[in-house]
Amino acid sequence: MIRKIADSELEVMRILWHEGRALSFAEIRTAIESKTDWKKSTIQTLLGRLRDKGIISAENHYVTLYSPNISEEEFIKEEEQHFIDKLFDGNAMKLAAALCRHGQLDERDVDELKEFFKIGGNDT
Repeated sequence: MIRKIADSELEVMRILWHEGRALSFAEIRTAIESKTDWKKSTIQTLLGRLRDKGIISAENHYVTLYSPNISEEEFIKEEEQHFIDKLFDGNAMKLAAALCRHGQLDERDVDELKEFFKIGGNDT
């Protein structure tokens, strides 16, 4: 089970996943500061929390390099299941029904889903 990742920590993870390689603090800071007004200490705190949770690794070379211990796909799958379990008693059909009922899925979306399941595209 993947430990909970706070929204602010998720910003750090998105940078690591997007780059697809270990990054230095300076690289992470540059990427985050282009999106937020977070200070150096905030970024250091987030990296420390993620490391303490085992979600990222920090390896010391000439500089410390940070890398994710989980893939984005693993995280998304875990979050999807948590969401369905929490709000829909673990029943994905209830989620789909709610999306239809509240206008989130239109007729075209439903047709696409039917086609998806008809051709056996449910291996994602």
